[in-house]
Amino acid sequence: MRAINSLVFASFASLSLVSGSALAGDPEAFSIELPVNEVFGGTEVASCGWPSTVSVEGNCTGTLVHPEVMIYAAHCGDGYGSIRFGESIDGGPGRTVKTEFCKAYPNGGPGNGKDFAFCKLAEPVTDVPIVPILMGCETSVLQPGTEVVIVGFGDADNGPYGIKREVTTTINAINGDGEAFIGGEGKDSCQGDSGGPVYVKLKNSEFGDPADDTWRVFGITSWGGACGSGGYYSMMHEGIEWFETESGVDLTPCHDVEGNWQPTGGCAGFPLDPAPGGGSWADSCDSGPLGGASEMCGAPAAPDETPPTVSIIDPLDGAEYLGPKEALVISVDAEDIGWGIKEVQLIINGEEVEGGVDGSVPYEFEVTMPAGQWLFGAKATDLGGNIAYAEEVGIGIGEPAPSGSDSGTDGETDGSGTSDSGTGTGGTDGTDGSDSGTDGSSDAGTDGSAGSGDSAGSGDGSDGSATTGGQDSEAGCACTVSGAGGQGAQLFSVLVLLGLVRRRRS
Repeated sequence: MRAINSLVFASFASLSLVSGSALAGDPEAFSIELPVNEVFGGTEVASCGWPSTVSVEGNCTGTLVHPEVMIYAAHCGDGYGSIRFGESIDGGPGRTVKTEFCKAYPNGGPGNGKDFAFCKLAEPVTDVPIVPILMGCETSVLQPGTEVVIVGFGDADNGPYGIKREVTTTINAINGDGEAFIGGEGKDSCQGDSGGPVYVKLKNSEFGDPADDTWRVFGITSWGGACGSGGYYSMMHEGIEWFETESGVDLTPCHDVEGNWQPTGGCAGFPLDPAPGGGSWADSCDSGPLGGASEMCGAPAAPDETPPTVSIIDPLDGAEYLGPKEALVISVDAEDIGWGIKEVQLIINGEEVEGGVDGSVPYEFEVTMPAGQWLFGAKATDLGGNIAYAEEVGIGIGEPAPSGSDSGTDGETDGSGTSDSGTGTGGTDGTDGSDSGTDGSSDAGTDGSAGSGDSAGSGDGSDGSATTGGQDSEAGCACTVSGAGGQGAQLFSVLVLLGLVRRRRS
């Protein structure tokens, strides 16, 4: 809930006079017990509206600021195992996502401007449009009178708790503790909105060029007096160095941690109107219209046309284990000299593993593997959309490792690459260099179908169909289960059994 404690007065008039120094004054002046009143003066959000605003287990509100990071308030605590996307805390359209860990800022809380906390998600959420954090020169819009939007799941004066609502109001002041005092006259956040966002639009009509009418998020609902009288909000940019250091994730695609303009490819495509919603939670919420490359604080990022580099660093090629192997950690090294790495996708036996995506360093995947012979690969995508593939490594679990497993992907992106057994456009070649591998199919080159030329090897290999992921079933690297289903069915069964989870990095 929004913090209501001995730090606040009951009336709007007295609340507006409270400051960090006053809070440390006469304790008798703050002894009034405040009732829990029934966002105030607001309306219910449309389906998929403000989709990056989430419920923190029904207790507080938070904001998805990166596919892997949700920011909320320290006074809400840090023992949360999940967050919920949707318009209600009690089910209905939406979904629940597990957290990997949550952390609160040491000694952070209401009244000191550092009511900071975040959760790292167990899996990245890539289909929800994200409003980026206000940063650098953009913070110049935080002036008295600037129009903002508060969103939350808390108490309201026009309906029950637990429904996502929005209210448009204005900034009143920024105090010496780095808190924004916002709202009043019946427009406000309330209990249950704690940790939730305050959004601001970079209006070209108000701020002129290069403002582009896209949205930013800056506020973290912290504390206040009687609901409807206005409240105080910590500001995300004040804690960005702590957020990034503790999460291990770059949360500011246009700036460095000090607010200097340093745009990457992610500094573009920000929402122009996230309020109306669109699409559905069942099929993916529609991002609506998006802006171009941001130029708010400087020139846009130069194009990134150089692909990243990527390699499997553990396990080693040829490694053998007693089977089955539980908690096998696959470690991947990925680097990019341009805009940076967007994500790394795990590939097993030529198939991209569902859920096997990591968006931050270290790129690690913890899997449980049954007995068999396995090829591990990885696909790295940078923020410019360039793709590269790691050379595959082969391991054996309960049996010898596949021979010649060093003939993995050629690491090329949108050009023809030469594999040990043939030529393809970035496709995965065979398993031993003698049998035929994939035919170098699509630019992504993982499924090996409909490529620019079948590889010509001396063996009688597969044509790289999508069913088997281009794996040669006679090359000694297929799975060990036999039967009418063939390797495609075997691989599907194995992937169901993998129990793939993101490795904990707390």
